[in-house]
Amino acid sequence: MLKTILKFLIPILFIVGLYLIWHNRWWFYDEYRLHDYNPPPAISKIATEDQLTNYAKTLLYVYHPALENSASFNGNCKVTTVAIVLGCTVIGRGIYLYNIQDSTLNGVEQVTAAYEMLHVAYSRLSGSELKNINQLVMSTYNKLAPTDPMLKAQYDSYLKTEGSGALENEMHSTLGTEIANLPPALSNYYKKYFKNRQVIVAYENQYQSVFTTRQNEFNADQVQYTALKSQIDSLNTSLSSEYDNIKNQEATMNSLKAGGDYNQYNADVGPYNDSVNTYNAQIVTDHDLISQFNTLVDQMNSIALSENKLSSEINSLSATSPAN
Repeated sequence: MLKTILKFLIPILFIVGLYLIWHNRWWFYDEYRLHDYNPPPAISKIATEDQLTNYAKTLLYVYHPALENSASFNGNCKVTTVAIVLGCTVIGRGIYLYNIQDSTLNGVEQVTAAYEMLHVAYSRLSGSELKNINQLVMSTYNKLAPTDPMLKAQYDSYLKTEGSGALENEMHSTLGTEIANLPPALSNYYKKYFKNRQVIVAYENQYQSVFTTRQNEFNADQVQYTALKSQIDSLNTSLSSEYDNIKNQEATMNSLKAGGDYNQYNADVGPYNDSVNTYNAQIVTDHDLISQFNTLVDQMNSIALSENKLSSEINSLSATSPAN
């Protein structure tokens, strides 16, 4: 009797055991990966600044995130010239973050770490969860994209570099880290990972503003550049015409003087002097405008150089960063 019971019980227990192992597979995996793991201070600091929940910290730490110099980062993330990459998640291996050196760009690493953590979170969604989240993410994107050109540009970039199969995953991370106002259902979902998601969005806005501020300054200067150039060109045309007029007046007066018509000559002296004075005043104005123009060009060049330097700082293929 006992043998008969065991005959049936053992397979059942085996199946139950397999189910329990599968059902708790991530717990076992996390325990294995986090055994004796202590996050480096810089990583721990980022997790704290991101205000991650304990669960989100587990998702981040289980992949042993590393801040890397350009050479290591480019190798681990297989960076190409197609797009600027700030971080990557290699499933089953690690999370790699590009180590930004310029303090002006504070916020990049915080946003990137949160972005990559959400990739891990996405990979652990069950079938039903995945279907629901994908619907929420894409419906939200479709509502926001028509009035958010930057979000639309990111979507198009991911479509080009990652393919259509990765769009839900990428938008899941993008919306969670960059968009302040989300539908209640999606906003509540992200509470699993962030104590205060607006902190991440603030970091995103902080470092993006470094670029947008410079771009806005350059655009404003460009408007002034166009106006000044038009003003200078118009004044130079007037000066050229005025110069020809003065020369013609001189020729006429010389002819009058040579012919002995001193009355007309003397009558023309006043208008001639007025023309010369007007011309000289316009020359002064022209020099002032050219000085303003040159100062503006220097200013625009300075902004462009600054913007190029910042762009280089976040481009691991062009920036040279020190070893970790």
